[in-house]
Amino acid sequence: MKRSNETDVLVIGAGAGGAAVSKRLSDDGIKVICLEQGDWLHPLDHPHMYDSWELERVRSWDWHSNVRKFPEDYPTTGNAAPMMMNGVGGSTLHYAGAWPRFKPVDFRKGTEHGVEGTIDWPISYEDLEPFYAINDAEIGVARRTGDPGNPPRPEGWGPASKGGKIGNKMGAGFDKLGWHWWPADNAILTREKDTRLACNDCGFCLGGCPRGSIASTDVTYWPQAIRNGVDLRANARVERVNVKDGKATGATYIDRVTGERHEVKAKIVVMAANAIGTPRLLLMSAQAGHPDGLANSNGMVGRHLMFHSWSFEDFWFDEPLDGFKGPEPAVSYSQEFYNTNTDRGFVNGFSLQVGTALGPANSALGTNTGNMAPWGENHREFFNNHFARHALVYVQGEDLPVATNRVTLDNDVVDSSGLPVPQVHYDLHDNDRKLIEWGRARAHEAAQAAGTVIDSASTGIGGVDGPPPGWHIMGTCRMGNTPEDSVTNKWNQTWDVPNLFITDASSLTTGAAVNPTSTLQAVAVRAAEYIKRRFPEIVGQRKTPSNADAPGF
Repeated sequence: MKRSNETDVLVIGAGAGGAAVSKRLSDDGIKVICLEQGDWLHPLDHPHMYDSWELERVRSWDWHSNVRKFPEDYPTTGNAAPMMMNGVGGSTLHYAGAWPRFKPVDFRKGTEHGVEGTIDWPISYEDLEPFYAINDAEIGVARRTGDPGNPPRPEGWGPASKGGKIGNKMGAGFDKLGWHWWPADNAILTREKDTRLACNDCGFCLGGCPRGSIASTDVTYWPQAIRNGVDLRANARVERVNVKDGKATGATYIDRVTGERHEVKAKIVVMAANAIGTPRLLLMSAQAGHPDGLANSNGMVGRHLMFHSWSFEDFWFDEPLDGFKGPEPAVSYSQEFYNTNTDRGFVNGFSLQVGTALGPANSALGTNTGNMAPWGENHREFFNNHFARHALVYVQGEDLPVATNRVTLDNDVVDSSGLPVPQVHYDLHDNDRKLIEWGRARAHEAAQAAGTVIDSASTGIGGVDGPPPGWHIMGTCRMGNTPEDSVTNKWNQTWDVPNLFITDASSLTTGAAVNPTSTLQAVAVRAAEYIKRRFPEIVGQRKTPSNADAPGF
């Protein structure tokens, strides 16, 4: 049967934001087409199935498209290496499922310090909280409630993942120092949900989960969205969002299998191609009336790129901790130093996340920090003293939204479809460097308090060597308070094109000091609910959107 190329809403990108929007809209019978330049990933294609599974994560399953070079990937140029995935599920296909929320203070950083162009979000934590709860219920969260350091949260689908010996070890160190800590929320099932199995503690979460235990959107939102009638088109690479008379009319895409071009016409267009892909496509969509790209009359598209500032601190103790068992993301966290205290010499703060290790090959190759077992007669002694005795502490800092950290187009390099690739520029701000250095010292303090450390090593990422890894790509089309300070309003609706929305991490105004997926999906759910309730008004809207509260929302 021939597919229709007309729809109510066109969603571009099938990752965290696009999946959430597609499912929530289709729940109410809104007709949705979603275009995704990657394909479906079969469970048996995950690197778990390779004998060399520990090596595949840095070869065919590398997080950076320039290394991985899948047919659906596009390269990037510039001085930074954003880590992302193309396919049904987007970057959730290889994330660890860490599921913290932003804190109330994270929504008012402009008021708190206003450094380097930082602005307040146009919404508050309280505005977003109902949508956090909706999203948590959709994907199934493992949680221990009652954390006094955060606002109340609803019960999870299952209990928090077990912290194991590592969690107990570092928890003892935090307790000794009087630092608050708590078991981490994770989007990893600890009891079965729908057709998804509970986690079996295999430990290789970042290689994707063939059991469906991790809440990647290919196993959470998409099965439901497709049952609702969403037309999800894989291998469909969008080359331009089309506009006429000031409004988006749809998009032109290339079928990567046949090479044919098709146009989809839509009443509303939703961008959800991640914080690199979305500004890239908006800039590629320059046309009459929009010479600098769509939604870019103020020159803000692509600016304020954030990655989080990072350092990985590896510690080896004088006792077995069995870190190769259990889920890979943080088992616990301390946010003792989360809030700004200018006496430290910087603004913003950080989380200390307690993580685990992988298998024996990863241990011999230096775990996270290159502390490799030597070749030769000392290899076995080093290995025996390090394997399964390891604890990882991530120092995850909030980086400033600097305008010169940005995504632009590189017209000298093209992808496999002949389209210009994104150039990514990121310089670590001196504030963020100071933050991470101070945080690294706290990580070592906690490890020493936990017990006898026989060895330690650090990446120094974000504190010594920059730029930091681009795991969490945020902020390049931020929401804000006026058409002068942002790309979208409080409903994720672009100021310039009233029926064009942006619902991925590019819309995040600030990055907080936690993983962003739960927040970006809550924002996407909120935008979807707004579109549902205000659909006729949005379709008919001609004037610049505002941040006024919407009646009935």
